[in-house]
Amino acid sequence: MAEVRVVGIRVEQPQNQPVLLLRESNGDRYLPIWIGQSEAAAIALEQQGVEPARPLTHDLFKDTLETLGVQLDRVVVTELRETTFYAELHLTSMGDTFVVSSRPSDAVALAARTDCPIFVMEDVLAEAGVV
Repeated sequence: MAEVRVVGIRVEQPQNQPVLLLRESNGDRYLPIWIGQSEAAAIALEQQGVEPARPLTHDLFKDTLETLGVQLDRVVVTELRETTFYAELHLTSMGDTFVVSSRPSDAVALAARTDCPIFVMEDVLAEAGVV
């Protein structure tokens, strides 16, 4: 498992499709993940430090976790199956740990708001990562 950081959101032309770009923290591989417009906007706004007038869905989820005393420990991109990426949220509450399935775009948007680390399984990086 490799830790990654968010490089940013790029837009692939001519489809105008947002791409989340992750980079290995201690390596040269990048992982491009095609995502939806709203998730791209949520990640980009957080990266730019823009605070919307009303909370976005990911802000609401972060606030809910905090209110319930749940900590997001890490996000893991776990799998690539038939061009679809899968991720997990690893959570802790009152000493118990939980794993919740998530889309990578939602997981990264939440990770950006909570400053938790993001990891990618090695087999996913080996298959879809680019140098």
